[in-house]
Amino acid sequence: MRGILFDQPHIVAQPTASLKSIALSKRYQTVGGNFFASVPEGHDAYLLKWILHDWEDTASIDILRACRRAMKPSGRLLVVEHIVGPPNRSPEGKFMDLTMMVGPGGRERTRHEFVDLFARAGFRLTTVTPTSTPLSVIEGLVAEPVSVGAPTWATA
Repeated sequence: MRGILFDQPHIVAQPTASLKSIALSKRYQTVGGNFFASVPEGHDAYLLKWILHDWEDTASIDILRACRRAMKPSGRLLVVEHIVGPPNRSPEGKFMDLTMMVGPGGRERTRHEFVDLFARAGFRLTTVTPTSTPLSVIEGLVAEPVSVGAPTWATA
């Protein structure tokens, strides 16, 4: 497996000790940029961990659309975030939601909100996989365009 660490230019200019290790040095590259404008093109998967919760829906959709434009038609979107659960369940997501609202102004989302967010960006949410942590892996595939009327995207 090979990967690209994509972040702001000043961040990728200072690789961590673990990224400098000989074992990893041939398996990744760093690329600096602005994920609102574009991300590296033509890859099999795009992984966003703790990215979307920093942003309100409009900005999150811009980020997801940049991924959608860049990815192969068969590509997968993997988002690692909290899923806000029903009342009296999964308190970590609810506490993080408060933190994000007070701090950077973002938010945590429910599964339904991720379905909507993905659809608005041209993706179809396919699975949500809980992990052994409070985070889940939310997977999306490129949605097929609807062929009737104005160009829109099919929703899940």
